[in-house]
Amino acid sequence: MAKRPGASGIIVVAVILGLITAYLVWYYMRDLQKGADANRVDVVVASVDIPARKKVTRDMIKVERIPQNMVAPNTARKLEEVEGRMTIDRVRSLEQIRLADLAKEGQGPSLAFDIPPGKRAIAIGVDEIKGVGATIKPGDRVDILATYTDPVNRQETTQMILQNVAVLAVDKGNTNADSEQGAITSITLAVAPEDAELIAAADRAGVLRCTLRPVEEETIVASPGTRTSDILRGRMEFNTPTSEGRPPVVITPPPARSRPELKILRGTKEQVVPAE
Repeated sequence: MAKRPGASGIIVVAVILGLITAYLVWYYMRDLQKGADANRVDVVVASVDIPARKKVTRDMIKVERIPQNMVAPNTARKLEEVEGRMTIDRVRSLEQIRLADLAKEGQGPSLAFDIPPGKRAIAIGVDEIKGVGATIKPGDRVDILATYTDPVNRQETTQMILQNVAVLAVDKGNTNADSEQGAITSITLAVAPEDAELIAAADRAGVLRCTLRPVEEETIVASPGTRTSDILRGRMEFNTPTSEGRPPVVITPPPARSRPELKILRGTKEQVVPAE
């Protein structure tokens, strides 16, 4: 007569069946996970709320893997595509970051992105002469000369009213420093608010003109300005001979005109009086 298995044998068989079942379940779930992972892609999401017009830094973003059918159009896939760029609108935490919602650094949706803190943008008109031969480009620095009639002495005066001013754009909002041609119609400057008032008043009172500063030149020159009378004050000599070897040019202001005089003799006395 066959011997019936004991309780210990039944337990062993149950354990083996349980292990087989667990393996089959794990194997099945692994295949499901593989299928799910194959359908997921990396996307860049905001790790915090990012305000509008804010430069994105690495601590504001992270990469998440989500199902491909949940990816928004034009969503960034790498952190490098987002870092250093500026948001156009607000991006909420965990929201996917689309490339269309960002502006490249230096190429914001408006010039306001490029204005330094505490400064204001103001434009002045130029032409080929006032704009240093159409050589002024975005990123350059200039000094501003104003020529106006002094209300006190009624003399025409030219003075540097601002120095070392940053150029934000030229002509019709061109901010590309690599442009072949510089300003020919206008330049847009970054100035303090009170200096914007000064430029507007000087532009109204007279004529503005620019001088282009050398790269990395930080010197500020103290100048009282030049009046028309200063041009003929004293004797102006040009000591450098001309290319043809001619002697230097000497400019001497004309002598003051004297009034006609009359001599009146009264006995032994002589009196000189101006003629009428």
